[in-house]
Amino acid sequence: MIDKTTDDLSAQEDIQLAMLTKTGNESAFRMLYDKHYNWVYSKTYRMMCNHQDTEEISLDIFMKVWQKIDKWDTNQGSFQAWLNVVAKNTIIDAIRKKGRIRETLLSLEDESEVPLSEYEDSRPKPDREVESWEAQRILEQALQQVKKPNHRIAWILRHLEGFSIAEISQTLQRKEGTVKIWIFRCTEELRQILTRKGLKWVY
Repeated sequence: MIDKTTDDLSAQEDIQLAMLTKTGNESAFRMLYDKHYNWVYSKTYRMMCNHQDTEEISLDIFMKVWQKIDKWDTNQGSFQAWLNVVAKNTIIDAIRKKGRIRETLLSLEDESEVPLSEYEDSRPKPDREVESWEAQRILEQALQQVKKPNHRIAWILRHLEGFSIAEISQTLQRKEGTVKIWIFRCTEELRQILTRKGLKWVY
């Protein structure tokens, strides 16, 4: 478990660095980059399972942070929550562009303009879905072994990002029934992968 006091201090540090970044302070931005890069990289790699794509997308995420930092407001959400929104939107855009989804996806509204009120909601925090870093590492390794990218992406959006079935259906431009099948099949594949490793399935 992460100590709450440490977590609060980290959030306060984010606020100070982000406010400096808003003034164009590149040193503060570099500190935010160094602090959050590993988290962003891990989040991206879960989806892409490719180091080159992950590095490119992670850099794109931080480029958007630099360009759009004025859209973040301390009164309506933490920096981490805002960064999570930027990262999710950038990753989804990259999936479209890389052709990971076979059919052309319908254009959605500019997700980078999501209202600040949606930064913190009832969706589970991505990195709170597992009880320990070890469990997270094991789960991510298993996800990398899932054969079909669409199944893995749908499962991650549902179980790690907290998307509803309807949201996943809209994002991937597939029927809700298809999305449910993809998630079910990914769940079964993960169960088999973990069972072969002698581990108990946690979902």
